[in-house]
Amino acid sequence: MKILVTVGIFPPDIGGPATFVPEIVNYLQNEHNYEIDILTLSDNQNLKIKDELSVNKIDRNLPLPYRWLITILKIYKLGKDKDLIFVNGLGTETTIANIFLKKKIIRKIVGDPVWERAYNKSKTSYSFDDFQEKNYGISILLQKKIRNFSIKKSDIVVTPSQHLKKFIINLGYKNKIESINNGVRIPKESKQIFKQDQLNITILSRLVSHKNIEKVIEAISDLNNPLIKLNIVGEGPEMDRLKSISLKSDKVNIIFHGKLNRKEIDNIFLNSDLYIQASNYEGLPHSLLEAMSFGIPVLCTPVGECKEVLGNEDRGYFLDLPVSQNNIKSKISKIISEKDKAIIKGQRGKEFVFQKYNFKNTFNLYKILFTNLIEEENK
Repeated sequence: MKILVTVGIFPPDIGGPATFVPEIVNYLQNEHNYEIDILTLSDNQNLKIKDELSVNKIDRNLPLPYRWLITILKIYKLGKDKDLIFVNGLGTETTIANIFLKKKIIRKIVGDPVWERAYNKSKTSYSFDDFQEKNYGISILLQKKIRNFSIKKSDIVVTPSQHLKKFIINLGYKNKIESINNGVRIPKESKQIFKQDQLNITILSRLVSHKNIEKVIEAISDLNNPLIKLNIVGEGPEMDRLKSISLKSDKVNIIFHGKLNRKEIDNIFLNSDLYIQASNYEGLPHSLLEAMSFGIPVLCTPVGECKEVLGNEDRGYFLDLPVSQNNIKSKISKIISEKDKAIIKGQRGKEFVFQKYNFKNTFNLYKILFTNLIEEENK
């Protein structure tokens, strides 16, 4: 089978799609002999990085109308000999190109880029769900209409959570919707939690405002504990501001690692005692599942599918909503005071991820979905 995969971010970018796409492409190529091309956006300095996979890169910093035109033409060129297009990003551009290609489209939805752009640009303070119901100016209204048009042109939509499935239905989508869990590799090693005096806390995320990383930094600064070390992995528009905030604390070790490769990220996890995800919204973050796969206790917001993953706090700890600096501080102190319980929660989390989010099981469901769609097309 020949597939074109479109995605907005790709390694060395950090984020769920940048983790998911290389993993599933490697699986489909190595295990099932699929022929796959990937089209992605990239920063200028990464355009010439050689990849083991067939990756086609477009400079994301090009003027928007020109970038859209280049992307649409490239999708058309790459898609002509493909059996289907698997959309993980660049949805609108793919929809326009497919007017001429007329290929089957399977689209994975992990959030709402319209809400994320508006929130990160301080154009809304509403939650993900409330944002969908509110009326805004012409710019956001137009973005919503384009988003809805593009999604409705998909033959199948895949979501990693029931919450996102409901979101898609509410947009008026009438075609098939599948819920497939995100999958992660289960490491052979588990972290030996709390074996040193120093408490290593990790965040792996794109640095944008709705992730509330500023509040985590301020909470840890308030704890004023020289034995706490905070590792922040990732890049994004909030980088400089977050670094400035971190400089105000002179007794807490806060390290910004930037972009790391897979081996380096695994090493960070193997040296972590606690993982924090304080986002206002998530579908089901890969980074949370990755941390849990190492047996690391997690502290996260009860948003999206995170509520199911942690259960009734049997497999981790929940932050209160709305996210506050004081609540983060309180929950970290609680975890430090009950380390034995945190270790048990971490082990339960690892077992749960192994059973439900093993990447091979997840990727095989996609393989079945692709096969069935093409078989139906050829009948």
